[in-house]
Amino acid sequence: MATQTYTQIELLSANGTVLRRVSTAPPRLPTNDEIPIIDLAPIDGTLDERKALASRIKAASENTGFFYIRNHRIPEELIQTSLSQAKTFFDQPLSEKMKIDSSASNVSSGYHGVGSTQVNHLSIFALALGEREDYFDDVTSHPGADALYIHYPGIPDVAADSDIDVGIGSHTDIQCFTLLWQDNSGGLQVLSAQDEWLDARPIEGTLVVNIGDFLQRLSNNKFKSTVHRVYNRQPDSRYSMPFFFGFNPEAVCKVVPSCVDDEHPPLYEPISCVA
Repeated sequence: MATQTYTQIELLSANGTVLRRVSTAPPRLPTNDEIPIIDLAPIDGTLDERKALASRIKAASENTGFFYIRNHRIPEELIQTSLSQAKTFFDQPLSEKMKIDSSASNVSSGYHGVGSTQVNHLSIFALALGEREDYFDDVTSHPGADALYIHYPGIPDVAADSDIDVGIGSHTDIQCFTLLWQDNSGGLQVLSAQDEWLDARPIEGTLVVNIGDFLQRLSNNKFKSTVHRVYNRQPDSRYSMPFFFGFNPEAVCKVVPSCVDDEHPPLYEPISCVA
Protein backbone atom coordinates (compact mmCIF):
# COMPACT_ATOMS: atom_id res chain seq x y z
CA MET A 1 0.00 0.00 0.00
CA ALA A 2 1.33 3.43 -0.96
CA THR A 3 2.31 5.76 1.86
CA GLN A 4 -0.05 8.72 2.29
CA THR A 5 1.64 12.08 1.73
CA TYR A 6 0.54 15.46 3.02
CA THR A 7 1.06 19.14 2.53
CA GLN A 8 -0.01 22.06 4.73
CA ILE A 9 -2.28 25.02 4.12
CA GLU A 10 -2.48 28.24 6.11
CA LEU A 11 -5.44 30.59 5.89
CA LEU A 12 -7.02 33.35 7.93
CA SER A 13 -10.46 32.76 9.43
CA ALA A 14 -12.63 35.00 11.59
CA ASN A 15 -11.25 33.11 14.60
CA GLY A 16 -7.58 33.48 13.67
CA THR A 17 -5.04 31.62 11.59
CA VAL A 18 -5.95 28.10 10.49
CA LEU A 19 -3.18 25.57 9.85
CA ARG A 20 -4.31 22.28 8.36
CA ARG A 21 -2.50 19.20 7.18
CA VAL A 22 -3.93 18.14 3.82
CA SER A 23 -3.60 14.83 2.02
CA THR A 24 -2.24 15.05 -1.52
CA ALA A 25 -4.46 12.13 -2.58
CA PRO A 26 -7.33 12.82 -5.01
CA PRO A 27 -10.68 13.71 -3.44
CA ARG A 28 -12.85 10.76 -2.41
CA LEU A 29 -16.55 10.31 -1.76
CA PRO A 30 -17.60 10.93 1.85
CA THR A 31 -19.11 8.33 4.14
CA ASN A 32 -22.63 8.86 5.45
CA ASP A 33 -21.15 9.91 8.80
CA GLU A 34 -18.79 12.46 7.24
CA ILE A 35 -21.47 14.33 5.25
CA PRO A 36 -24.85 12.87 6.23
CA ILE A 37 -28.25 13.55 4.65
CA ILE A 38 -30.58 14.92 7.33
CA ASP A 39 -34.36 15.16 6.90
CA LEU A 40 -35.69 18.45 8.31
CA ALA A 41 -39.32 17.28 8.43
CA PRO A 42 -39.17 16.84 12.26
CA ILE A 43 -38.55 20.59 12.63
CA ASP A 44 -42.37 20.88 12.74
CA GLY A 45 -42.80 17.87 15.03
CA THR A 46 -42.96 17.40 18.79
CA LEU A 47 -40.23 18.62 21.10
CA ASP A 48 -38.83 15.09 21.34
CA GLU A 49 -38.73 14.86 17.54
CA ARG A 50 -37.00 18.23 17.32
CA LYS A 51 -34.46 17.14 19.93
CA ALA A 52 -33.75 13.98 17.92
CA LEU A 53 -33.22 16.13 14.83
CA ALA A 54 -30.92 18.42 16.83
CA SER A 55 -28.91 15.38 17.94
CA ARG A 56 -28.27 14.40 14.30
CA ILE A 57 -27.27 17.96 13.43
CA LYS A 58 -25.00 18.11 16.47
CA ALA A 59 -23.17 14.94 15.37
CA ALA A 60 -22.66 16.32 11.86
CA SER A 61 -21.56 19.73 13.17
CA GLU A 62 -18.98 18.17 15.49
CA ASN A 63 -17.59 15.88 12.78
CA THR A 64 -17.01 17.49 9.38
CA GLY A 65 -19.28 20.49 9.91
CA PHE A 66 -21.08 19.78 6.62
CA PHE A 67 -24.36 17.98 5.95
CA TYR A 68 -27.14 17.79 3.36
CA ILE A 69 -30.75 18.65 4.24
CA ARG A 70 -33.99 17.31 2.72
CA ASN A 71 -37.45 18.84 3.20
CA HIS A 72 -35.93 22.29 3.53
CA ARG A 73 -39.21 23.93 2.44
CA ILE A 74 -37.67 26.10 -0.26
CA PRO A 75 -39.87 25.51 -3.32
CA GLU A 76 -38.16 24.06 -6.40
CA GLU A 77 -39.96 26.65 -8.53
CA LEU A 78 -38.29 29.44 -6.54
CA ILE A 79 -34.87 27.79 -6.93
CA GLN A 80 -35.28 27.41 -10.69
CA THR A 81 -36.55 30.98 -11.09
CA SER A 82 -33.54 32.26 -9.16
CA LEU A 83 -31.19 30.16 -11.30
CA SER A 84 -32.77 31.53 -14.47
CA GLN A 85 -32.26 35.09 -13.24
CA ALA A 86 -28.64 34.33 -12.39
CA LYS A 87 -27.96 32.94 -15.86
CA THR A 88 -29.66 35.93 -17.50
CA PHE A 89 -27.50 38.31 -15.50
CA PHE A 90 -24.17 36.55 -16.05
CA ASP A 91 -24.86 36.15 -19.78
CA GLN A 92 -24.85 39.93 -20.18
CA PRO A 93 -21.81 41.78 -21.56
CA LEU A 94 -19.21 42.71 -18.95
CA SER A 95 -19.98 46.40 -19.48
CA GLU A 96 -23.54 45.82 -18.29
CA LYS A 97 -22.52 43.80 -15.23
CA MET A 98 -19.93 46.40 -14.23
CA LYS A 99 -22.69 49.01 -13.91
CA ILE A 100 -23.32 47.52 -10.46
CA ASP A 101 -19.67 46.74 -9.67
CA SER A 102 -19.63 46.12 -5.92
CA SER A 103 -16.10 47.49 -5.51
CA ALA A 104 -17.43 50.94 -6.42
CA SER A 105 -19.74 50.99 -3.40
CA ASN A 106 -19.49 50.69 0.38
CA VAL A 107 -22.53 48.43 0.33
CA SER A 108 -21.95 44.67 0.23
CA SER A 109 -24.13 44.05 -2.78
CA GLY A 110 -23.86 44.25 -6.52
CA TYR A 111 -21.77 42.44 -9.09
CA HIS A 112 -18.51 40.73 -8.17
CA GLY A 113 -16.37 39.61 -11.08
CA VAL A 114 -15.10 36.01 -11.04
CA GLY A 115 -12.29 35.61 -8.43
CA SER A 116 -34.09 37.40 1.72
CA THR A 117 -35.47 35.15 3.30
CA GLN A 118 -34.55 34.60 6.95
CA VAL A 119 -34.05 30.89 7.61
CA ASN A 120 -35.31 29.68 10.95
CA HIS A 121 -32.86 26.86 11.60
CA LEU A 122 -31.05 28.47 14.52
CA SER A 123 -33.59 27.07 16.96
CA ILE A 124 -32.39 23.57 16.05
CA PHE A 125 -28.76 24.68 16.38
CA ALA A 126 -29.65 26.05 19.84
CA LEU A 127 -31.04 22.64 20.83
CA ALA A 128 -27.97 20.97 19.36
CA LEU A 129 -25.82 23.14 21.64
CA GLY A 130 -27.90 22.17 24.69
CA GLU A 131 -29.74 25.49 24.98
CA ARG A 132 -33.40 26.55 24.72
CA GLU A 133 -34.86 26.77 21.23
CA ASP A 134 -35.30 30.53 21.64
CA TYR A 135 -31.72 31.08 22.85
CA PHE A 136 -30.70 33.03 19.73
CA ASP A 137 -33.99 34.91 19.20
CA ASP A 138 -32.78 38.22 20.66
CA VAL A 139 -29.81 38.36 18.30
CA THR A 140 -31.66 37.32 15.14
CA SER A 141 -34.50 39.86 14.95
CA HIS A 142 -32.79 41.54 11.94
CA PRO A 143 -29.83 39.27 11.20
CA GLY A 144 -27.01 39.80 8.79
CA ALA A 145 -27.91 37.58 5.86
CA ASP A 146 -26.40 37.56 2.39
CA ALA A 147 -27.60 35.60 -0.62
CA LEU A 148 -25.32 35.36 -3.63
CA TYR A 149 -25.39 34.16 -7.22
CA ILE A 150 -22.01 32.69 -8.16
CA HIS A 151 -20.98 31.81 -11.71
CA TYR A 152 -17.90 29.71 -12.43
CA PRO A 153 -17.27 29.97 -16.19
CA GLY A 154 -16.42 26.78 -18.01
CA ILE A 155 -13.03 26.14 -19.59
CA PRO A 156 -13.37 25.21 -23.28
CA ASP A 157 -11.25 22.33 -24.56
CA VAL A 158 -9.82 21.55 -21.12
CA ALA A 159 -7.79 18.33 -21.00
CA ALA A 160 -8.77 15.63 -18.52
CA ASP A 161 -5.43 15.91 -16.71
CA SER A 162 -5.26 19.70 -16.79
CA ASP A 163 -4.73 21.67 -13.56
CA ILE A 164 -6.42 24.74 -15.03
CA ASP A 165 -9.61 25.64 -13.21
CA VAL A 166 -12.02 28.40 -12.24
CA GLY A 167 -13.03 28.46 -8.59
CA ILE A 168 -12.55 29.58 -5.02
CA GLY A 169 -9.52 28.32 -3.11
CA SER A 170 -9.40 26.85 0.39
CA HIS A 171 -11.39 28.93 2.90
CA THR A 172 -13.89 28.86 5.74
CA ASP A 173 -17.17 30.79 5.90
CA ILE A 174 -17.38 33.66 8.37
CA GLN A 175 -21.03 33.73 9.41
CA CYS A 176 -22.99 31.31 11.62
CA PHE A 177 -23.93 28.87 8.90
CA THR A 178 -24.33 28.66 5.14
CA LEU A 179 -27.10 27.13 3.06
CA LEU A 180 -25.94 26.20 -0.43
CA TRP A 181 -27.78 25.23 -3.57
CA GLN A 182 -25.42 23.89 -6.25
CA ASP A 183 -26.15 22.74 -9.77
CA ASN A 184 -25.21 19.30 -11.05
CA SER A 185 -21.68 20.26 -12.07
CA GLY A 186 -20.02 19.19 -8.81
CA GLY A 187 -16.77 20.79 -7.71
CA LEU A 188 -17.38 21.42 -3.99
CA GLN A 189 -14.65 19.76 -1.92
CA VAL A 190 -14.60 19.56 1.88
CA LEU A 191 -11.60 18.81 4.12
CA SER A 192 -12.40 15.84 6.35
CA ALA A 193 -11.39 15.30 9.97
CA GLN A 194 -8.80 12.87 8.57
CA ASP A 195 -7.28 15.68 6.43
CA GLU A 196 -8.60 14.27 3.15
CA TRP A 197 -10.54 16.13 0.48
CA LEU A 198 -14.13 14.90 0.12
CA ASP A 199 -16.30 15.42 -2.96
CA ALA A 200 -19.55 16.97 -1.72
CA ARG A 201 -21.44 16.06 -4.87
CA PRO A 202 -24.88 17.48 -5.64
CA ILE A 203 -27.78 15.35 -4.40
CA GLU A 204 -31.16 16.08 -5.97
CA GLY A 205 -33.67 17.71 -3.65
CA THR A 206 -31.11 18.73 -1.03
CA LEU A 207 -29.19 21.78 0.10
CA VAL A 208 -25.74 21.72 1.67
CA VAL A 209 -25.35 23.22 5.16
CA ASN A 210 -21.98 24.09 6.67
CA ILE A 211 -20.95 25.60 9.97
CA GLY A 212 -19.30 29.04 9.85
CA ASP A 213 -16.52 30.59 11.92
CA PHE A 214 -18.92 32.45 14.19
CA LEU A 215 -20.89 29.39 15.24
CA GLN A 216 -17.65 27.48 15.86
CA ARG A 217 -16.61 30.32 18.13
CA LEU A 218 -19.90 30.34 20.06
CA SER A 219 -19.74 26.55 20.45
CA ASN A 220 -16.26 26.80 22.02
CA ASN A 221 -14.85 24.83 19.07
CA LYS A 222 -17.32 21.95 19.50
CA PHE A 223 -18.81 22.69 16.07
CA LYS A 224 -16.40 22.71 13.13
CA SER A 225 -16.08 25.50 10.58
CA THR A 226 -14.42 23.33 7.99
CA VAL A 227 -12.02 24.29 5.22
CA HIS A 228 -13.55 23.82 1.78
CA ARG A 229 -12.94 24.86 -1.83
CA VAL A 230 -14.74 24.92 -5.18
CA TYR A 231 -13.31 24.10 -8.61
CA ASN A 232 -14.84 24.04 -12.07
CA ARG A 233 -12.66 21.99 -14.42
CA GLN A 234 -15.15 21.36 -17.21
CA PRO A 235 -16.30 23.12 -20.39
CA ASP A 236 -19.74 24.05 -18.98
CA SER A 237 -20.49 26.82 -16.52
CA ARG A 238 -21.13 26.04 -12.86
CA TYR A 239 -23.74 27.97 -10.87
CA SER A 240 -24.35 28.03 -7.14
CA MET A 241 -26.48 30.06 -4.73
CA PRO A 242 -25.14 30.30 -1.16
CA PHE A 243 -27.04 31.96 1.67
CA PHE A 244 -24.88 33.16 4.58
CA PHE A 245 -26.76 33.58 7.86
CA GLY A 246 -25.47 35.71 10.74
CA PHE A 247 -26.71 37.59 13.80
CA ASN A 248 -27.93 41.16 14.28
CA PRO A 249 -25.02 43.44 13.27
CA GLU A 250 -24.95 45.29 16.60
CA ALA A 251 -25.19 42.16 18.76
CA VAL A 252 -22.35 41.09 21.03
CA CYS A 253 -22.20 37.35 21.50
CA LYS A 254 -20.14 35.02 23.66
CA VAL A 255 -19.54 31.30 24.02
CA VAL A 256 -22.87 29.69 24.93
CA PRO A 257 -23.09 28.58 28.59
CA SER A 258 -23.72 24.90 27.76
CA CYS A 259 -20.32 24.70 26.05
CA VAL A 260 -18.39 25.87 29.13
CA ASP A 261 -17.48 24.04 32.33
CA ASP A 262 -14.52 23.72 34.71
CA GLU A 263 -12.64 21.52 32.23
CA HIS A 264 -13.63 23.57 29.19
CA PRO A 265 -13.28 27.30 29.89
CA PRO A 266 -14.30 29.71 27.13
CA LEU A 267 -11.68 29.83 24.38
CA TYR A 268 -12.91 33.17 23.01
CA GLU A 269 -13.82 36.59 24.31
CA PRO A 270 -17.25 38.10 23.54
CA ILE A 271 -17.31 39.52 20.02
CA SER A 272 -19.37 42.04 18.08
CA CYS A 273 -21.23 40.71 15.06
CA VAL A 274 -20.43 43.79 13.00
CA ALA A 275 -18.47 42.78 9.91
